[in-house]
Amino acid sequence: GSPQFEIAKQNIMNTNISATNFGTGVYGAKFDDKSNLYHYEGMYNFTNALNNVVEFQVGASYRLYDLNSAGTIFNDLTESIDINEYGAFAQIGKKMFNDKVKFTFAGRYDKSMNFEGRFTPRITGVFTVAKNNNIRASYQTGYRNPTTQNQYIDLSVGGGSQRLIGGLPEIMFDKYRLNSNKAFTDVSYRAFLASAATGTPNPTLLQQYTFDDRGVRPESVQSYELGYKGLILPNLLIDAYGYYNIYKDFITAVDVYQNVGTLAAPTFVKFGVPVNAAGEVTSYGAALGLDYLVGNYNFSGNVSYNQIGDLPVNYINDFNTPKVRFNLGFGNKEIIKNVGYNLSYRWQDKFYWNSSFASGEVPAYSSLDAQVSFKIPSVKSSIKLGGSNVMNKYYITSYGNPAAGAIYYLAFSYNP
Repeated sequence: GSPQFEIAKQNIMNTNISATNFGTGVYGAKFDDKSNLYHYEGMYNFTNALNNVVEFQVGASYRLYDLNSAGTIFNDLTESIDINEYGAFAQIGKKMFNDKVKFTFAGRYDKSMNFEGRFTPRITGVFTVAKNNNIRASYQTGYRNPTTQNQYIDLSVGGGSQRLIGGLPEIMFDKYRLNSNKAFTDVSYRAFLASAATGTPNPTLLQQYTFDDRGVRPESVQSYELGYKGLILPNLLIDAYGYYNIYKDFITAVDVYQNVGTLAAPTFVKFGVPVNAAGEVTSYGAALGLDYLVGNYNFSGNVSYNQIGDLPVNYINDFNTPKVRFNLGFGNKEIIKNVGYNLSYRWQDKFYWNSSFASGEVPAYSSLDAQVSFKIPSVKSSIKLGGSNVMNKYYITSYGNPAAGAIYYLAFSYNP
């Protein structure tokens, strides 16, 4: 680029994002994030020791998040932040009725230093209804801790127009006093602005938002799934399933506006805060996959549908998942001696992306992947030539991300 471009680029790269100020023309994109994650886990399988009467496994894990952003992302400018988590599980499985039925029971306990411990049981069953034809059913419970940013972020974005903060009481209440100087809902704030635009501001339109005294909490889910997998013909494999999830304390977010001025001369600060949705939230979906063989030719395809139920008013829907996606494949491992190929076409529906940094529509897109392989038996090697998105049709997978184009590759492998 030009010298002026290089100067502007270096200035942006070396200026913290929180220092961005659109009014003065200061722009920053820098994070000073030196955080670390340490994860340890172990598992032991007792099945052989039990003479294969049952399948029995146990395991445990420990995880440490060492947050270190020098205040550029997290609330760690004056103090270090460590998050300790540990968990353990046990699982037992048993085949019955001449191996036509298999049940698996599992239970897991997890504890994070910032939240209460959780026990999550699961049960699954696989039923062989005919040779190479199985029906599976499961009931599972699970949970999801708020992310490190859900807990500890403290970041000014949008040129100072909004502050993203963590949902722990020490940040929401102790630092920003959102319990004593209550903020107003996004909808009521916009109604107030509309009244002010007419020349007669009406502060009675403002409605306070009350945060839970406990702050953001882990999200829990009950999941039901029913599926089928089988060979309905010697050369046709079908895999289909449907699921229904019920969430409690679904982690979402709200935008609120706190008046740090007076009623006569209000000055509003916008906060983006992770919270738990009131009541239950549901999601559901289904998928179907087919694999069909004709000689050495393989035809494959799958389609999936995913949807989330309605969220209560004022909550931000960050499900961020397209309703429909499908893939089609066609290939032959050896169309002529030592030469094979594979084609894969992918498509996904448009959807609306919500996040704390940017929101907007992600357009539908499609892409074609292709690969040709050459075996060289004399030297026990193979060469692969191919590409992802070979038509070079640029697309994005989330709003605000850079567009992805084609990737071409040439690979050589040796198999002694």
